[in-house]
Amino acid sequence: MNDPYQILGMSPDASEAEIRRRYLELVRAHSPDRDPERFNEVHEAYSSLRDPVARMEKLLFQPDRADTLASVLADVRRRLRDARLPTEVLLSLAKKS
Repeated sequence: MNDPYQILGMSPDASEAEIRRRYLELVRAHSPDRDPERFNEVHEAYSSLRDPVARMEKLLFQPDRADTLASVLADVRRRLRDARLPTEVLLSLAKKS
């Protein structure tokens, strides 16, 4: 699969709300009746970014991003500040690293 951020036309620094909003826009524009291939591509991209742990893993292990770790840490900091990232998610990320 291609980069899910490119498929959705988003930056890796986009918030969960922005990604969800963009996903809904694209799903409406590319319904499965009119463009099933594009619909599936958009749905798969969103599915891979919907889970916070999977999203952070995807950011950490992108070989072509030099600022990946800084971006992930900024995202974690922002989520902690906004209290959107549950403690269980933080613990699971700590165990994997």
